[in-house]
Order: sequence, then structure tokens, then C-alpha cells
Amino acid sequence: AMLSQVLTESGYRVGRFCTPDVFAYEDEFQMNGINIKKERLAQLFTKVKAACEKLVAQGKAHPTRFEVETAAAFLWFYEEKCDIALLEVGMGGATDATNLIRKPLVSVLTSISMDHMGFLGNTLGEIAGHKAGIIKPGCTVVSASQQEEAAVSVRKKAEQEGCELICVEPEKIKIEKRGLEGQIFSYKEHAQVEIALAGEYQFLNGALALEVLDELKRKGYEISEEALKAGMKKTVWLGRFSVISTDPLFIVDGAHNRDAARVFRDSVERDLPGKRLIFIMGVLADKEYEEVVRQTVSLAAEVITVMTPDNPRALP
Repeated sequence: AMLSQVLTESGYRVGRFCTPDVFAYEDEFQMNGINIKKERLAQLFTKVKAACEKLVAQGKAHPTRFEVETAAAFLWFYEEKCDIALLEVGMGGATDATNLIRKPLVSVLTSISMDHMGFLGNTLGEIAGHKAGIIKPGCTVVSASQQEEAAVSVRKKAEQEGCELICVEPEKIKIEKRGLEGQIFSYKEHAQVEIALAGEYQFLNGALALEVLDELKRKGYEISEEALKAGMKKTVWLGRFSVISTDPLFIVDGAHNRDAARVFRDSVERDLPGKRLIFIMGVLADKEYEEVVRQTVSLAAEVITVMTPDNPRALP
């Protein structure tokens, strides 16, 4: 979201494919931060459907839902002549549909934690090895600071593919202002960068975005400091420690694994000291709900549990 907004402010045509959707299905497909129109999506899916039928007629398997969506996104970016495409990997990396891209400008790794264990492996090293599958020969890799077990897997893959590896240096993040009303930080030569996003972890996300933008500048993309600051300040990401009401104060957060629960807890303790908290909590059964509960519920005076409606994965 940060990269999309800054590159848009810099005058580029920016495609973004990001799953899952949060509010509307069209969230997954964006151009310069604006959702695709339903009619345009229908046109793309009609073309992709014809391609799928051709594959099936040749005796091949029908592509998965995610493969169909990825194909539609790639087709849209091509037809709309995007300057730059931001692709979020669906799950893992090594075997993901988005991994068709052979020469990424930059392969970006956010913080890696235990997630999707049934598919990606049971150790942090195995999961990181899977995610490092997006590292391609000779590309630049920009990574968040990782736990050592994950860092080893990422370094190994970068060396194998002959890639330069740039890592966020958390000790160079200087936090100027925290809070629910907007935050300010400095990182390396970027001073007083304002973000509207709440949550302690957004400083690390912000530093990662800045490292990627600096790398794009080195590759010849024109991104002024004014555009960078305007883009970072305007970035919106709903569902991550989002304040949706101030009276009463009501915050929504999508934490569903142990690391997300830990940073949620940190943000609550830092931003809401002394408040009486009531939690409304609903989780899917295939998530680390016991770990999420263990890390968070001691903060609450009361916990109301809800079951996700109409979802076979819902936890009663």
C-alpha cells in the first residue's frame, strides 16, 4: 500500500494485485489505488475463461481460483500499460502463481513468521525457504529484519541466485511520534516521515518501503522526497489496528497468527494504557487461535466471541 501510494504520487501508472480482499472482491485488483470496475473484471475473466477451457480441452488441469485471478491481474496490467506492478504473493512463494515473473525489479520480503504450516513447512527456516522462492537470478532482494532462522534461509537463496541482499536496519529507525492519530519516524536520510497508520509495527513496514523506494531510485525511477512523504502520509490500510470510531473508541485488527498477536499486544499496551478493554473476537479454525488467545486476552476485561457467518472454516 505504501509503495503504491508513493509511486502514484510520483506520476507512475501502478498496478497492484493483493489478496485476499478485505471489503469488496475488487479490492484485489487496483490501479493507482483505485479498485477495478466490475464490468472490466468481467471482461478479463471472460478472456481468462476461454484460455482455461483451451487448457482443459488439451487434457490439462483447470487452473485454480488463485491462478485465474493472477492471470486476470497480469492481463489487466498488460492491457492498461502499467509502468510498474506490485504483486503480493498468495501463499509461500516458490510454487505461487505470481512467481511466473522471471525478472522482478525487486523481490521484497516482509517479516516472516509461522503461518500456513500445513502447506509451507513446520519450522521458520522451511517457511522462509518457501518464501525465498521469489528471489530470481540477479534481482535485488530487500528484506525486513528477520528472526535468525528465517534470515539464514533468505541469505542462502540470495547467494545461490547471485543477488544483492538489502536488509532493513531497525536500529536506524528513529521514532518521532507514536499514537492512533498518526505517527512520525525518520530512517537513514529520510527525516520526519509521517504515516497515518497506527500500530508499532508500521515503523518497520515504513522502513522496508523506504528501502524498496531507494532501490527503485537507484534503478532510475524518479521519486522525489516530496512525493515520497506525500505518499507515505496518504497511505491507508483498513483492518490493521484501524480506528473506526472514537466515541466509543473502537479498533479493528486482523491479527491471526502468533507474531501478529504479539505486535497487536505491543500496540495495545503502548497506545491504550489504563483503558478498560472489551474484545469482540472471531477466528477461522485453521489459524493459530490458541496462540492468539494466549497472547491477547489477558488485556481484556471482557471477551465476546463470535463465529464467522457462512464460512466452512469458521471456528465455533
